[in-house]
Amino acid sequence: MIHKTLYHYLRKECEALDTAHQKLQTRPHNPAAVHEQRVGVKKLRAFFALVQHIPDFSFRYNRYLNKLRFLQNIAGISRDAQLQARALTVHEKRGNWRFAYARLLLQERQALAAELMVAASKRLKLGSFTALPEQFRESLAAVDAQHLAKKLLEQVENNFRGIRPPAGRAGHIAWHGVRKQVKEVYYQLTILKEVFPEDPKYAYMLNFSKKAGELLGRWHDSSELYLFVSSTIRKARREQLPVPAKAVKLQEALKQETQQQLALCASHLRSVQTAF
Repeated sequence: MIHKTLYHYLRKECEALDTAHQKLQTRPHNPAAVHEQRVGVKKLRAFFALVQHIPDFSFRYNRYLNKLRFLQNIAGISRDAQLQARALTVHEKRGNWRFAYARLLLQERQALAAELMVAASKRLKLGSFTALPEQFRESLAAVDAQHLAKKLLEQVENNFRGIRPPAGRAGHIAWHGVRKQVKEVYYQLTILKEVFPEDPKYAYMLNFSKKAGELLGRWHDSSELYLFVSSTIRKARREQLPVPAKAVKLQEALKQETQQQLALCASHLRSVQTAF
């Protein structure tokens, strides 16, 4: 069962990543395809991070990881700009105004991301990913199923126990690291969901990490917009451009919103210490 579970997951995600990559070759601005590619990369990286703990198992995947890191960096630029533009639109409509200078910077960033996406599509070929699942299945065949499932479940449980809020007055970078950690654990739990033993702790871990990811995702979007608005205001002032009063108010509101969301994230993450 565990062999089939891992194989089918890898095949599904490789196919999904290739589909998204093909879409972006013709439409590099496609928001849905950018999102699919970025999530697909994260899922595959979580998969590789999990299977590296299989004992007595040799499978060379570093060259695939290099491609995934490259794709993730390109998709990240595009996706972040898209999300910031969408979030900024909501605030602008709410206050009936337009932050023109910020819009210009976002347009430039999206144009750059599109150029990089086109270049990446020409340079990076994902054909090798189509053979990856079969290679993986052949390499895994000799590994005992019972021992394999036990080892991977233990590893994910250890990873889950390592989820903690950063100590002290941690900033965006530290919390972003926690967010990546939570996402990886959640993806790994979804990989192994079909082989969960009849123990409620596994369902708890899955639900906890899912909620943690959602809370951290909302914080991240607000924090990224706050950082972008703050940076834009500083640039405008350096260039002696007028800064709308509503932009300063937005900056203050986003700072408060980010702090409130961060408090919710910290509270949720701390709750695992008493419940698990």
